Amino acid sequence: MKSIDPPGFYDDAAGYANAVKPMRGFIAQLNKSAETGQWSCALDLLTGWARADALMGPIKGYQGYYERSWAGTDFAMVILRMPSAVKAANADKFAIIDPWLERIAIATRDANAINHLHNNLVYWAGLNLVAIGTVTNQSDLIDSGLIRAREGINDIGPDGALAREVKRGNRALHYHTFALLPLVFTAELVQRRHIDLYQENDHAIARLANLVIDAVRDPASFAKITPIKQDLFPWTFQDELSWMEPYYAHTRDPRLPALIAPRRPFNEWRLGGDVTAAWGVSLR
Repeated sequence: MKSIDPPGFYDDAAGYANAVKPMRGFIAQLNKSAETGQWSCALDLLTGWARADALMGPIKGYQGYYERSWAGTDFAMVILRMPSAVKAANADKFAIIDPWLERIAIATRDANAINHLHNNLVYWAGLNLVAIGTVTNQSDLIDSGLIRAREGINDIGPDGALAREVKRGNRALHYHTFALLPLVFTAELVQRRHIDLYQENDHAIARLANLVIDAVRDPASFAKITPIKQDLFPWTFQDELSWMEPYYAHTRDPRLPALIAPRRPFNEWRLGGDVTAAWGVSLR
């Protein structure tokens, strides 16, 4: 797919779904290959799109910038699941894949359609940059990603709320959940560089996580943030809670097993597919 340029998700739902279908189909196939350990297949898929410089065509609207950022994140998260022996044995393919991923990351970094928003999409762009920078060992991309992740962490208020996401009205709770995803996974990825994002802004990620955990256990609790009745997507309290897998592994929060167990396996297309398989630990 040379270019990804769908209408906005809220502007034209049917047009959006039709436009992203080919890319989502590719990602589903890629993620399934990773989940089943078919690494030669995953590499062939990535190499084919890398050779074609897929997704790097012009974007006239704005939604395509978000889609490309999410897709690039997924590609990197799949590679991060790959056994090191597979990576070492396929250096020729990574000589094609890595520069393409870097082009996706640079385009995400420089996307004014994202950067001016200062909301959850900036945090997702941060994860894109950190994930791709980790795969390609490009510290400048990781540093750019950290700036965006820290913007999100510093946006978290004393009550765990994100002021820009509260403004989303009846979708505020959904977008708090959606914003938490990239912050947790970015925090996990940079731990290998001895950076602890969890402790920044007085443990802000935990405040946001507590807000969401409380809302999952009792949706009425979110009324303390906004009196507006909240509407959730079917996936808000399902796969978009996949941040709970690495967060539980990190914190062993005793509230989480009861929330995680009935929802397993978590499968998030932006994060390499089966998050439970990649990040989950035994619940106790």
